[in-house]
Amino acid sequence: MDEIDPVVACFARPFQLRLPGGLMLDGAQFPSGRVFIDGRDDTPWQSTYATSLEHALEAYADGVVVWPEDRTELGGRGDG
Repeated sequence: MDEIDPVVACFARPFQLRLPGGLMLDGAQFPSGRVFIDGRDDTPWQSTYATSLEHALEAYADGVVVWPEDRTELGGRGDG
C-alpha cells in the first residue's frame, strides 16, 4: 500500500484484508467504526458493509486485516 494521505486519514482508515490463497481486498474503517470491504468481480467475494471491523470479520473468518501504517494484523478468529 502507498503512504496514507493525512487528509484522507481524517475520513477513513484504509486497510487490506488478506484471505487464504493470497487474495487481498481493500477496505476502509470510518470514524464511526463502520467498515467497508471492497469485493472483487473476479472472485466470489462481494463488497461488505458492517457496523464494526469485528462484525465484518465474522464473514471472513480466515481473513487477516493488515494496517498499512504499522503493519499490524488482526485475525478473523481472534488469533491476531
